[in-house]
Amino acid sequence: MVLRWISYLPMPVLYGLSNLLYVLVYYVFRYRFQVVKSNMTRAFPHKESKEIAADIKQFYRNFCDYIVETLKAITISGSELKQRVDVRGAELMEAYFSQGTSVLALTSHQFNWEWLLLACSQELSAPLHPVYKKLNNSYFDELIFKMRSRFNCQPIEMQETLRCIKSQRKVPSAYGFLADQTPLPDADIYWSSFFGQETAFFTGTERIAKMTNYPVLFIGMKKIKRGHYQMRFEKVSEPPYMENDHTTLDRYIEKIEKQITERPAEWLWSHRRWKHKRPLVAVE
Repeated sequence: MVLRWISYLPMPVLYGLSNLLYVLVYYVFRYRFQVVKSNMTRAFPHKESKEIAADIKQFYRNFCDYIVETLKAITISGSELKQRVDVRGAELMEAYFSQGTSVLALTSHQFNWEWLLLACSQELSAPLHPVYKKLNNSYFDELIFKMRSRFNCQPIEMQETLRCIKSQRKVPSAYGFLADQTPLPDADIYWSSFFGQETAFFTGTERIAKMTNYPVLFIGMKKIKRGHYQMRFEKVSEPPYMENDHTTLDRYIEKIEKQITERPAEWLWSHRRWKHKRPLVAVE
């Protein structure tokens, strides 16, 4: 209830809270500072330490803005959202809907992905089903679910993805995936180069594309100024797909690496993206 009331505050007040939060997170608590620094240093070994330090500080500012913007997403009006998120290229998605075809939409943890989700669901003529992982805390899980259920958005729990897709085969829909998170060690993994590091990626979305013969689009996000973003739809791949081909994942990885390189302070560096190592294969 308290968080909902906070979300009614106007954006200038919320950004004032973000400024205070930045001081606490960056200067006082140093929240995951070594993880952020290690990730950025590994990703951009050619950058000087001063440039890395500037990117890190800007990351924390963006991170704190993301927190208050996510709170605002609980109650933000459709008209204000349209003013703050410029949606481009949605006609790519609509062209498939007009043919009666559903689409798999891939995005990344580029700030602010929560506003991206709501802006996308408000813009599209067909329902958007963002795939999410249920949170352990029931209060926050319910809060996030309700927030993501606005504007014709219908979230589905990760384990229910295939069942939902099968039940909705006759209804053109968009299925959204944040596909850049670190997979569990026992998951079906595709290893690829990401910022020069061997990196594990989920293969689930690519396998779903091959099972359903749905086209795959990428939704990019960039910050224009504080509180204002631009998102763009781009084609990744479409059927026919080859069984052992990973073109879809390769193109997705290429797009997110390009996006991060152009705007390094706008990606979520606070998670340990390279914590898993590729298992060694024994040579007989």
